[in-house]
Amino acid sequence: MEPVRRIKFKTNFLSKEIPDEKEIEELKHWCNQFHKNNLTSEFQGASVGNLSTRVEDYFIITASVLKSKESLNNDSFVRVINYDVYNNIFFVEGMSEPSSESIMHYLIYNTRDDVNAIFHGHNDLIIKNAEKLKIPVTKNEQPPGTMELANEVLDILGNNNIIVVKNGGFVTLGGTMKDAGQLALNTLKKSTKI
Repeated sequence: MEPVRRIKFKTNFLSKEIPDEKEIEELKHWCNQFHKNNLTSEFQGASVGNLSTRVEDYFIITASVLKSKESLNNDSFVRVINYDVYNNIFFVEGMSEPSSESIMHYLIYNTRDDVNAIFHGHNDLIIKNAEKLKIPVTKNEQPPGTMELANEVLDILGNNNIIVVKNGGFVTLGGTMKDAGQLALNTLKKSTKI
């Protein structure tokens, strides 16, 4: 089955240069960990979830409609240089469209200076046990990849480093990729004990 495109923004490719920053190796590691620990799932031919890290004044994010996050190449990542909120256009470098949830990542990075990694995954146990684990959950369900969903996330984000998006997975944040990744793994571990 061909993956469904969920992108709700325009993309302006500044270049087709494949990202090669040193941070990509660690991003690949965490994508693999999310795959191995069932923190991403397959939906309509694509691996759901997206991981990003801030690098100076831009961020690198997984590309849209990846079939698996198990073993990725550098061309599975996109540099997001800027976002024109008013015209809904991302300015990127890479070979692919950035993740459909790039708006959410962009707004979180612009809101939280302490955050350098955003990992968005999907796991039924974490979502089911959010209330018991005292994880904030967005109030309303919004369409994936939209400004409305991103704003729902910002409404409850505050200083929280983990939230659940109503019918849309979970998001972990960290000052480092290790912080965001370990938070997801630790939350999964706690969920299995409830």
